[in-house]
Amino acid sequence: MSASVALAKIALLGTSPISSVPNVLSELTNLTIGQWTIIFMIVLIGLEWVALRQYFSWLNVIQIIPSLFFGVMIDWFVKFFSFIKLPNYWVQLGITLLSIILLAIGVFFEVNSRTLTMAGEGIAVAFAFAKKMAFSRMKIRTDIAMVIAALLISLVFSHQLIGVREGTVLSALLSGRLVGLIERYFPRLTNWVQGTDEQSRLKNQVRE
Repeated sequence: MSASVALAKIALLGTSPISSVPNVLSELTNLTIGQWTIIFMIVLIGLEWVALRQYFSWLNVIQIIPSLFFGVMIDWFVKFFSFIKLPNYWVQLGITLLSIILLAIGVFFEVNSRTLTMAGEGIAVAFAFAKKMAFSRMKIRTDIAMVIAALLISLVFSHQLIGVREGTVLSALLSGRLVGLIERYFPRLTNWVQGTDEQSRLKNQVRE
């Protein structure tokens, strides 16, 4: 997922909705996109507390651990991919699409592992719980809110549109669908990630 954000940053066509605010802020300040990602994730964890209150737990707090790793790895991958050249728009678009594919793969493993999510998804989970709404619907709303926030920051502080472009829209439209395709066409992989294959094997052993 950090590699996908770095590729999108390099392609200059906009990042995913979750990274749109850090991307814009990195264009406006001396802090990197990875550093702003860590700060942004901490803010999101704070918003989780606002949404959950008494249901806020240590599971929410420790989201800071993968968030720190995520931010550091984004900056590492930006440097690692610095050799990539952008001779024309089609190369930019191709790199953007590659970043979306990598993002979908990362989200697939993150969600289906059923372990620890980062704050980008955790905020949608928290507000979905608080509002008694389906996660998928709340995820769309939180993504839209992040993009709007990025647009406002860009327009207010630079008086022009920076950091949010067609790549952001493509990511919002395609990443979730790609996750669904992976789950549909690779059910054995999904079961393996979720551990359901192992659970079924153990149940069969008990029956035997």
